[in-house]
Amino acid sequence: MSLSSVTAIHSRRSSIDDPQTELISTLRGQIQDLFTQVTQLNSKLVQSYDRVSDLEDDLHVNQSNLRQSTLKISQLELERTQHLSALNTGTLVERSNVVEELTRLMERATQEAAQRSSAESAKRNIETELEELAKDLFEGANGMVAEARYERFLSQQRAEESERRARDVEERLVAMQQEMRQLDKGKWVPRAGDLVKERKLMSSHVPYQEFLAFVGHLRGLHGQQGQAAPAMTTLLGLPFLARIATEDRITNSCPTLIVTQLYV
Repeated sequence: MSLSSVTAIHSRRSSIDDPQTELISTLRGQIQDLFTQVTQLNSKLVQSYDRVSDLEDDLHVNQSNLRQSTLKISQLELERTQHLSALNTGTLVERSNVVEELTRLMERATQEAAQRSSAESAKRNIETELEELAKDLFEGANGMVAEARYERFLSQQRAEESERRARDVEERLVAMQQEMRQLDKGKWVPRAGDLVKERKLMSSHVPYQEFLAFVGHLRGLHGQQGQAAPAMTTLLGLPFLARIATEDRITNSCPTLIVTQLYV
């Protein structure tokens, strides 16, 4: 056992054995408690004084605020009375009426702006359509002029080609008439450019039969001395001339043979 343990046990025994010592220590503890309580009460007293001071300050502030609030209420009541009087006399207008009027004006302004925008858009569309229409008309006019020029050029070429072909047909018909006259006389006169070799007449094929029919028709016309020469359109229906026109269309790119009048 250690020395400290022995000393503690000895002190306990001595304290138990001595009641006076125990009483003194108890009184000392109570006194210490009383000092502690006094200190706490002093602290609470100081806090209460501080609290009272704060409450007095708050009371002063609240009284001041109350006076200001009372004055403000009086002013507001006076203003309210004046406002009601102004409303009754028509000097002022209520906010709801003002807001309603402003809303109506804003709606009208919005509608007018929308109508103006729609009108401007329609105007731009019309201007665009007019420009496109003018452009189309101008292009169409230019195209029509170009087509007319081209058609006139083609017509001139066709007329020249028709005149040339008409002259060729007239020359052929004159040569045929001369040949028929020679045939009527029983003679054959060879044309310039014919081959020297002997020719054989084929009378079994269709073109020759059509040619004989054409010759017969010409003989019939030749017998009518006092009658005017027939139009070429009446002769083009004959098989022989129809075959010639067909062959001409096949061998040439020009239009169909057009002859206004043939004089026999």
